[in-house]
Amino acid sequence: MSGSPVVVLDIGATKVLCLVGESGAGNQVRVLGVGASPCAGLRRSVVIDMARVVDSIRSAVAEAERSAGLQIAGAYLGMAGHDSRARASRSTVAIAGVSKPIDEDDVARAMATAEQAAPDDGEQIMHRIVQSYAVDGQPVQNPLWLYGNKLEVETLSISASTQACTTLQRAADSAGIEIAGFILETVAAATAVVSLDEREMGVGILDIGAGTSDLAVFRGPLRHIAEIPFGGEDITRDLSVVLSMSPRSAQQLKHEHGCVCCPPEEGDQAVSFQTTAGRNSTLTRSQLSEIIEARQHEIFQFVQQELETHDCTQMLAAGLIVTGGGALLRNLPELGEEVLGMPVRVGLPQNAIAADSMNDPHYATGIGLLQFALEEHMESTVAVSANGSGRLVDRISRLLSFF
Repeated sequence: MSGSPVVVLDIGATKVLCLVGESGAGNQVRVLGVGASPCAGLRRSVVIDMARVVDSIRSAVAEAERSAGLQIAGAYLGMAGHDSRARASRSTVAIAGVSKPIDEDDVARAMATAEQAAPDDGEQIMHRIVQSYAVDGQPVQNPLWLYGNKLEVETLSISASTQACTTLQRAADSAGIEIAGFILETVAAATAVVSLDEREMGVGILDIGAGTSDLAVFRGPLRHIAEIPFGGEDITRDLSVVLSMSPRSAQQLKHEHGCVCCPPEEGDQAVSFQTTAGRNSTLTRSQLSEIIEARQHEIFQFVQQELETHDCTQMLAAGLIVTGGGALLRNLPELGEEVLGMPVRVGLPQNAIAADSMNDPHYATGIGLLQFALEEHMESTVAVSANGSGRLVDRISRLLSFF
């Protein structure tokens, strides 16, 4: 049975994406509306032109309203990895010993104690994710109905820069959109492309965006996050500089002919382009691949260094999943496997009822944001109903209305 619709905003370096969705049968998400608008107001996830960002949000929301038949007043907002950090903490509460087993109230007390830990100055907590439980010092998978004197819970707090959150919130406010909550985009993307088996085995996800590439590591729960300071725009910029062509033409050349690990049988094929001076020129597919591969190789080297520095390499029995617009680069998994020495695959959004055109890495983060936001929305509604208060439900229901 479907619940009330939810709206999400994915504000990227090249476009703003607005999606409207609702819960469908079998844990699927049904996409009701889509709006997208070019955006030139960000550079590497940082707002550099507020007016352009506001205009792009307005345009994307208006298009989503038309396609969904809804009036949108608010949304959940995806946050890229810039200025995000993960910090582990542990809390302990006394429990009743042998007189009664651990119940939901005990677990809630332990979580409440963990939530009392204040974030560092200039940071805002987005998520607190349980890493492990222990009863009297012994690790357990589920503490419910066990007996003991102490319940410990270890959590991973995911925070973002307060300045970044405030800036994007003001941009949304200026566009007439209330922000219901912030969601880390790599966590959202994983919701859309990672299977339960892969999570349990240990898997990494690399969301290759235009300005940056965001990394998240899972073994069971989320274990580590990082931002790689390069993305698809850097490859486009390399082509533009090396071949003396406009960025627009370089993007088109990359999209139509770009690849890495160029097959030998294609290497000598000629590719034509026009320079900024108006001259017609050619290069081989092999030469084009070498330019692209140099930067993509560097991105994977950053990933490898990050994994090794934080002792994550041995966690990834299921390898690495690449998604986002940059994952469309032909033969990308082959290069990733060569550099990282582990399985690499392209992640497409799963469990979504949507147009065929959305079965694409470009939409993995947006659909993941919808899936994550719908879970948050349902949990918030249940929590409010249990507390006998309708204020939060009323607030969320005001975020959109049918025409």
